[in-house]
Amino acid sequence: MTISTISARRRRISGELVAAVVIFVVIYSLLLAVAPFERNLYSFSNFVVLMMPLAVAVIGTSTVLITGGFDLSVAGTLGLSNVLATVLTSAYPDMGVPITIGILGLGLVVGLFNGVLIVLLGLQSIAVTLASYICMTGVALILLPAPGGSVPIEFTSMFKLSVGGFPAALGALIVLCLLWAYLSRTRFGTTLFSIGSDRQAAVISGMLVRATEVGAYAFAGVMYAIAGLFLTAVTASGDPNAGFPFLLTSFAAVALGLVSFRGGKGSAIGAVFGAGSLIALPKLLFGLRIQDFWSGAILGITILLALSLPLLSHVAKRRRRRPAAAAVTDTRSRKDLADVE
Repeated sequence: MTISTISARRRRISGELVAAVVIFVVIYSLLLAVAPFERNLYSFSNFVVLMMPLAVAVIGTSTVLITGGFDLSVAGTLGLSNVLATVLTSAYPDMGVPITIGILGLGLVVGLFNGVLIVLLGLQSIAVTLASYICMTGVALILLPAPGGSVPIEFTSMFKLSVGGFPAALGALIVLCLLWAYLSRTRFGTTLFSIGSDRQAAVISGMLVRATEVGAYAFAGVMYAIAGLFLTAVTASGDPNAGFPFLLTSFAAVALGLVSFRGGKGSAIGAVFGAGSLIALPKLLFGLRIQDFWSGAILGITILLALSLPLLSHVAKRRRRRPAAAAVTDTRSRKDLADVE
């Protein structure tokens, strides 16, 4: 892959990220305009804590999508992490840190397992990750047959601390975004985008395609586990089906973040802003006193409008180029005519 190609890809990523940020700023600004009770630091802190599980999960989902893969295990890993955190912290309330590390290790193992089956054995990503989701949901049901449980305050406070009124969760999210931004600029990140853009070219170029793909699924598994831990802190309880809503919302957030489902384009940071938009939109509709049954339709329209932004931008660029190309052609024609004369 040439330097010019990489530079062009970076510019596309920047454009998609800016668009995702603009979408979030517009929705959140409208929310503040129609809901005065949201205009305080306490409400902002609650908003950040509420969006954390989805925001962290979409970092993992985006990473896999950029390679051209598909990962449905987000729901299973997140749900099982939630159940394990609830069950284990209830039994061992003084072991919050070891339990957290163990759950992160579980996410890593699940991601590696998915990656090995998909990359090394050549199985379909949708089939493998769907099977992982079903298996982990089954294990979660065995551990906790019904929603409930009680999470010690010491554990939830690890993820819901605030410093000077600002949520520590926001700092954690910023760190994760910076980590992804760094990774995307390393050889690992370049290979991720190259696989999604043209896998065969990446192989011919000598890139570590298989190792990078497995690493993408492993990284995603860890992100899903972190999301499950934050969900446990938010709900202070466990639910074996807690991950099911994330099966759709994670991909909706990715769409609002303008990450391509075909691979090779997008930014996980944009998906984080997409998650913020997805959390803010129902609040905005509530502030506008729009009835709940309209929420799904409005969300779908918003996603379609967001997805149409790159197309509209491409059309606008082509229209700007046509007059310039016509002018060049006209100039050449006049020169050729002058030469003949």
